[in-house]
Amino acid sequence: VGALSWYDKIQPGQFYLDGRIAAANVIARTKSADAAITMLDDINDLTIEQQILVIQTEANLLSQAKRHQDAFELMQKAVNNLPNSAELVYDYAMTAERVGKLEIMEEELYKLIKMRPDYAAAYNALGYSYADRNIKLVEAKTLVETALKLSPDDHYIMDSLGWVYFRLGDLPNAVEYLRKAYQIQADPEIAAHLGEALWKHGQQEEAKLIWEQALKAHPENDVLVATAKKFKS
Repeated sequence: VGALSWYDKIQPGQFYLDGRIAAANVIARTKSADAAITMLDDINDLTIEQQILVIQTEANLLSQAKRHQDAFELMQKAVNNLPNSAELVYDYAMTAERVGKLEIMEEELYKLIKMRPDYAAAYNALGYSYADRNIKLVEAKTLVETALKLSPDDHYIMDSLGWVYFRLGDLPNAVEYLRKAYQIQADPEIAAHLGEALWKHGQQEEAKLIWEQALKAHPENDVLVATAKKFKS
């Protein structure tokens, strides 16, 4: 409540929207996502960029509340109103994936690649989705390699390429890329992937150690918990 009253004192100006978004996050935690969204919807005179930021914030609040269908419908409406926003098209594709609408996800990501051939995240998301479903692996590899050329230091893309190699059965390359990604960022899902690749590569003790360390830091990550459980002897 104290934080909320502080944010409410911010007057319209350079930091007004930042204050409103921060207040919305507090309202979502203390009241509801709907109350936060109502407050954000009442803000007037926004630029296109600010409108996009508000929409993204609202979708995140719904996703955090596990209301993935509502987030999807919000983003669907948003891309109809602002079809030229690469950020909204990408977010729409990701919300489509969360509700199992994989055809829409693929269609939107291909559209985004045509719209913005330099948008690394679009290639990565599409390639990772194929690898995760164990389909179109050759195309997945091409997509993720393109993403890595566009953004060579991105650990999430390195993770995707490692996972593609894992699916292709190329364990040495899988371990190399996943290890590199994990060294940059000790992300729980990267830990899950690296551990699985190490396990299949005959390095079970290291795999167990990585899962153990990651579970201490991220005990509630679904992917990590499920992976460690699958290989628990």
